[in-house]
Amino acid sequence: MSHAGIPCLAFMILIGCLSFFLPPEAVAISISIVVLFAGPYFLYYLFKHNLHHDIIRGFLLSLLVMALGMIPVLGWIAIIGFLIYNIARAVDGLKSLVPDALVSIVIYALLCARVMFDIHTPLAIAGLAFAYLAVAVLYCRTLDHLEPELAWFKLSIMFLAIPFCVLTVVSIVSALGNLFRTVGSSLTRTLITPQTVSGHMRNGMRIDAYTRNITTTVTTTVTHTVPSVGTITATAAADVAQKVKDEQAD
Repeated sequence: MSHAGIPCLAFMILIGCLSFFLPPEAVAISISIVVLFAGPYFLYYLFKHNLHHDIIRGFLLSLLVMALGMIPVLGWIAIIGFLIYNIARAVDGLKSLVPDALVSIVIYALLCARVMFDIHTPLAIAGLAFAYLAVAVLYCRTLDHLEPELAWFKLSIMFLAIPFCVLTVVSIVSALGNLFRTVGSSLTRTLITPQTVSGHMRNGMRIDAYTRNITTTVTTTVTHTVPSVGTITATAAADVAQKVKDEQAD
């Protein structure tokens, strides 16, 4: 194993030692260390290599498309097309995460098996530790050809693969459900209506028929369809998924 894979393997062994050779409560410490490493390092890598610029541009573009969506029919077509495009990108990025997600499921399952199944037998714990070590070695060997910084980034992606997949699916569903929204507003206007008054007697005097204007206030509710946050949600999911996919392909 090269210089890129060895530090990553050492980190994974440290996590495993906490889970398998300390009291069961130490599993929470292992998971906490994983979270504290994977999330911040993922963001650090994105910002250091200016990968966040495309995400920001995608966000601004989605705002522009939402503004165009205020135009009836043509704007709605633009929003729907933009949404389909971003969902396709998100799904494409999601496919690239599947291998890492599978490894991540195995890693987390082995780390937490001792607590989930209340395992106390030393032989069973040793078996879990050996299986974890084998998976860790096999995974870290795939990082051998990478630069150390990229290897750590890919390791963080593996640990975050399950949350990424869940958030991507949730974002797609949310985007489809919040593409448009109906906004209601009240419109108040004053109407002047002519009214004919028949001739009549008042205080012993004859009043001829005449026409008078009656002022009435009418309130009506107006509804119209406007773009919602679905476009932004889909764009964010697509941009992050694509960035992960691009780095995975390097």
